[in-house]
Amino acid sequence: MRGIAFTLTFLVLLALTGDRMNAGHGAGSRIDLPPLVLWAWDRDDDLRFLDSRDTAVAYLAATVILRGDGVFLAPRHNPLALPEGTMRVAVVHVETDRAEPAVLNAALLLRFIDVLEALGAGLPHQGLQIDFEALSSQRAFFIDALAGLRRRLPDATISVTALASWCLTESWTARLAADEVVPMLFRMGPDGRRVRAHFSGGGDFRSASCRSSLGVAADELPPALPPGRRIYVFSPRRWTAESYRTIRARIRPWSYASLPD
Repeated sequence: MRGIAFTLTFLVLLALTGDRMNAGHGAGSRIDLPPLVLWAWDRDDDLRFLDSRDTAVAYLAATVILRGDGVFLAPRHNPLALPEGTMRVAVVHVETDRAEPAVLNAALLLRFIDVLEALGAGLPHQGLQIDFEALSSQRAFFIDALAGLRRRLPDATISVTALASWCLTESWTARLAADEVVPMLFRMGPDGRRVRAHFSGGGDFRSASCRSSLGVAADELPPALPPGRRIYVFSPRRWTAESYRTIRARIRPWSYASLPD
C-alpha cells in the first residue's frame, strides 16, 4: 500500500499517560525549553521522579519511513509516565527503506510535509524534533521539507538532531528552517577520537546553528564539551532516579543554567 499510511485515530491513541499539552508554544524562532532534556526512546519508562522545573523529556512519538514513493508511519508502542507539568519534545525519527529506496521527488516531498504537519499539530509537545540522519543525496530534500513544514507551522518550535560531523566540518545545517540543531556526541564511530580531542583543546562547533544545544549519552560522556548549552541526554538503559541524579551532576559544567542538587 502506497501513500500516507496513518490515520487521525493514531494521533488520539498515542500510548502516553499524563496530561496532554497543546501543540506548539507560539514563540516562533525562540526555544523555550529547560537546560536538561532526557531522551525517552520507545520503551515503558516511568520518569515521575524528574524535576519538571529544569528538565524536559524528548519522547519518541513516531517513526516515519520513506519507501518508494510513499510515506509510512509507525507509532510509539510503549507508555510513558511523566510528572504533571513536564515540558515535552515530540521526536519524529525518519528512516529511508534500503530495500526500496525513497523516490525523492516533489510528490514525496509534499507527502512527507503532510505527515510532519499532522504530527506537529496533533502530538502533545512544546517542541517538535526531527531525527533524520540524512545522507548527502538526501540533504536538499530534508532542507526543503523543513522549509515547507515551517510555512505550515510558523509558530511551532522545530528542533533537529545532527551528526557531529555536520556541525564540525560542514555548514549546511544553517539552511535548515529549525530553531535548534542538536549535534549528537555519542556513538560517533571512527570520528569520536577526533571530536573529543577537538573539544578537549577548547574547540567549538564550526556552524553557529549548532551552538545552542548538544546531545550526549549517559554511558559515553566526553571529558570536555563547550559550556552554556541545553543538554539532551540519551540512556541505553531505563532511566532511574539514581541515574537521573548522576547525569544532573555530570552535565552541570556544560549547562546554560544551574542545576541544583
